[in-house]
Amino acid sequence: FYNLKLGPTAWNFGSGLEVDYNSNVNNTESNPEGDFIFRPQINTRMVWPVSEQNTINLALGAGYSAYVNNPNLDQLFITPNSGLSFDLYVGDFWINLHDRFSITENSYQDPTVAGTGNYSQFQNALGVATLWDLNKVIVRAGYDHVNYDSLSNGNGQNSGGQPSGYSEVFSTSAGYALKPGMLLGVELGGSLINYTATTTNTPYSNANQWNVGWYYDTPVSEYIHFTGHAGYTVYSPVTNGAATTIGDFDGIYADLEIRHRVNQYSEYTLSGGRTISIAFSGGTVDQYFVNWQANWRILRKVTLGTSFSYVNGTELSSGGETYQQYGPGISLSRSITAKLSGSLGYQVYWRDSDLPGRNYIVNVVSVSFNYAF
Repeated sequence: FYNLKLGPTAWNFGSGLEVDYNSNVNNTESNPEGDFIFRPQINTRMVWPVSEQNTINLALGAGYSAYVNNPNLDQLFITPNSGLSFDLYVGDFWINLHDRFSITENSYQDPTVAGTGNYSQFQNALGVATLWDLNKVIVRAGYDHVNYDSLSNGNGQNSGGQPSGYSEVFSTSAGYALKPGMLLGVELGGSLINYTATTTNTPYSNANQWNVGWYYDTPVSEYIHFTGHAGYTVYSPVTNGAATTIGDFDGIYADLEIRHRVNQYSEYTLSGGRTISIAFSGGTVDQYFVNWQANWRILRKVTLGTSFSYVNGTELSSGGETYQQYGPGISLSRSITAKLSGSLGYQVYWRDSDLPGRNYIVNVVSVSFNYAF
């Protein structure tokens, strides 16, 4: 799989170029401004087999977004699947040490954002994950120290932008194999959230979140697979600049997913649920979501992709916003040569809000080419 061997390491390289047209780069309701964005990108993967069972892996996708008419929005990006990991196998234990990092952009992909295109955040998760395989019982545990730093508005000091901060994230679960491939279990998790910059846009200085629930993972049939997580979560914020907590936000969380391979020509994934999490401004948001994505191989050498997403959210702070964001998408992808592939896509996002001036429509047309060396 590699095209470069350096000592004990094997490397694979690729490159890409994406050209987008965004009809509303600032996500505004009135006077939307369109722009073309050029995104050159490089990709690399490295595997270092330390022993027959233990390996070090590196994945990195990085590039630059250049706006034709809005150079103030130019920014670097690092794809979310980038990171360094070390897999260890010791007896019945699998241990993964990792450092995962990304620089996110595209403000329209965050439904809590409106009225700005200046959106860039660095996220880094350094931690460990462990799995203990006891045949019928599977025990998992994990810890991550997560940093998130705003790169677009003075490191969180702007009253209209993202706060910077860090979280300590803990998780554990235990599942029992009812039969081969069918796992039923309980899960417990927690997060200690701290904001390193206090802003007038951030209603809380820190928060704690805990959850307890169950999960179920099973093949329904040879071609259908179901995964479900559900339980109860409590989010306890602390008022910005105060030592006493304000009201907790609690409720049911859920994340349900069905993957179905209909036949050799089509397959789809349908997911939905509810989350209580951090909003763009640092507050708490209660979101219900549904996502559907399908691939259709009905044309020779061409894959047609279709999707639809829907989010209904409410910011839980005093005077918070209630909003909806939804929209369909379609894409065509094809292998041009043995090493070159291309794709054409279209996505639209509608956002409706109960607050004035926070509705918008965004249309995104994209053309991309990827080359594997």
